[in-house]
Amino acid sequence: MNKLKRLLFLLLCFYRLTATAQTFVHPGGLHTKTDLDRMKSQVAAGAHPWIDSWNALITHPKAQNTYTAAAQPNMGVSRQRASADAVAAYLNALRWYISGDTSYAACSRKILNAWAHTVNQVPAGQDVPGLMGIAVYEFAVAGEILRLYPNWSPSDFNQFKNMMTTYLYPNCHDFLTRHNNACISHYWANWDICNITAILGIGVLCDDTAKFNEAITYFKSGAGNGNITRTIPYIYPGGLGQWQETGRDQEHALLGVGMLASFCQIAWNQGQDMYGYDNNRLLAGAEYIAKYNLWKDVPYTTYNNCDNVLNFWASEQNSWGRGRLQRPIWEMIYNHYVVKKGLSAPHVKAMAEINRPEGFEHDDNLGFGTLCYTLNASASPYPSSPAPSAPTGIQATASVGKVWLRWLPVATANGYNVLRSTTNGGPYTTIATYKGTYPLYEDTGVTNGTRYYYVVSAINQAGTSSNSSPVNATPQATGALAAGWSQQDIGTITTAGTAGYANVSNGTFVMSGTGAGIGGAADGLSYVYKSVTGDATITARLTAGTWAGGGSQKTGIMIRETLSPNAIAFSMTSGDGGVREAKFGSRISAGGSMSFQPGNAYTRTPTWFRLQKTSNTITAYQSTDGKTWFAVGNPVTVSMANNYYVGLVVSSNSSNANSATFDSVTIAGKPRTR
Repeated sequence: MNKLKRLLFLLLCFYRLTATAQTFVHPGGLHTKTDLDRMKSQVAAGAHPWIDSWNALITHPKAQNTYTAAAQPNMGVSRQRASADAVAAYLNALRWYISGDTSYAACSRKILNAWAHTVNQVPAGQDVPGLMGIAVYEFAVAGEILRLYPNWSPSDFNQFKNMMTTYLYPNCHDFLTRHNNACISHYWANWDICNITAILGIGVLCDDTAKFNEAITYFKSGAGNGNITRTIPYIYPGGLGQWQETGRDQEHALLGVGMLASFCQIAWNQGQDMYGYDNNRLLAGAEYIAKYNLWKDVPYTTYNNCDNVLNFWASEQNSWGRGRLQRPIWEMIYNHYVVKKGLSAPHVKAMAEINRPEGFEHDDNLGFGTLCYTLNASASPYPSSPAPSAPTGIQATASVGKVWLRWLPVATANGYNVLRSTTNGGPYTTIATYKGTYPLYEDTGVTNGTRYYYVVSAINQAGTSSNSSPVNATPQATGALAAGWSQQDIGTITTAGTAGYANVSNGTFVMSGTGAGIGGAADGLSYVYKSVTGDATITARLTAGTWAGGGSQKTGIMIRETLSPNAIAFSMTSGDGGVREAKFGSRISAGGSMSFQPGNAYTRTPTWFRLQKTSNTITAYQSTDGKTWFAVGNPVTVSMANNYYVGLVVSSNSSNANSATFDSVTIAGKPRTR
């Protein structure tokens, strides 16, 4: 009886092991053989839209059979070069399979062998462990295609797999396990995502169930931000999911969307539906980012992490980072959710259409998705829409040495032409043509005092719209400061500061300064100020700045009790942490040390600042639009004189001068006469 029980126990264990073992499909990285055969047949037939993306691929420098790798024993010496070589191996492998020209397979083999026979250590270097996962994932999916090539010898293929498991996997695993000893939410989602995608790819390439399952488990329940519920932390009614990096910048948010889609594509090809996991959570995040980069409003919840980054708003609301069509990521997502699964994804669909045929813009996302993922031509027409309509709602705002243009986004546009004349009615000359959905342009090629007339047209793959209605603006040079305003250098400086004023854009100040900086027991800065009595509130928009110094080089607004360097003072500035961190500074006693409370860690121009003194309380705010305001830290209580100074401040923390442009400057309160 005991023998029978032991036998049954062993059989049960064997059943459990075999029931959970992964039978891998090869090739089965980003593309199965069915996928590759579809690409091959459609290109051979010259069918649109596949052929259009193929024609872009074969002209790309990394898709050439003359490409030469630069393998290093330590792949971390340059993760970027490793990634470039991996991309070249992937593109050459694709080009071989689709064209049948074995010279491209030989090139891909040469790249992969060079690295496989050179790497002899776990990668180390800047951002490693961490972003090394991008190159590792790309090498894995390149190798998965090339395994079909009969002239890649088993010994070389085994050496390649050995590099993956012996040297590269430990790097990725270490990052997910230890996160370089940082707090668990320190790293942005794309760091985790590239490493789980790398481990998933290694698992497929090496038929390693444990590694494959490690990646799947982390996607579902990992401790860091690669866990999809942390990558997309907020789901809103209607199905939009806020992406974790939305408040950081759109470039990294788009990177993460594309990388996580690649993870889901690899898993799908192995019979694991991570696309559909948690009620299609990836789709919710992709729709959110697509909608925002189509210049449509999205809901937003303040995001924070263990580093107190305080992302109050979605990044780049008024700048050119949003809506740049730099990431070829949409065809993969569109074809899976909409074409294959029949789900609604209007914003992803629109992004796929305006990017079609998808090419290649960045080594972090492998691109050429129109070739690789299009399932049928009728669902992916090219061109996908008629020529766009003319832009409407165009506005021109004059500043100093520039004119800002803004208009309403055109739904099917993937770019715009900006035309200018010095004569009402033209003729107009095109001064800019760009690809992107952002409906704004900054014209810096102007002469102050000259009136300029502008029209804008929209473009897409089908053609160009007619011109918008004309608008005009006259940029102005700065002159003397307006009545009641003064400029003074405070504390230790190298070069005297300057300041000027122009009556444009609700009042524009242009100033420069050096100075030892803002903080410690005394300041060194350039100050443009007014004297006030009693309660007062200063509001200003920082529209542009140059940061030529080093370290802390704060620029913004300030309240000071006196003009002495060690005075009681309060500041709301940007200029730390790569000149993007906003902070509320407080020195509550003369000669005391200034303390700082963090604001939005990703504050970019243009941005709004506000300082408010009410009785003995100072409160700081910041905003991205001058309408919705966010309190920075906690209000500070201080005992200071009833007569004091409010104004604009520039410091550089070096001998190099920084400059800043402010507009919409208002001081609500009682000015003091001297």
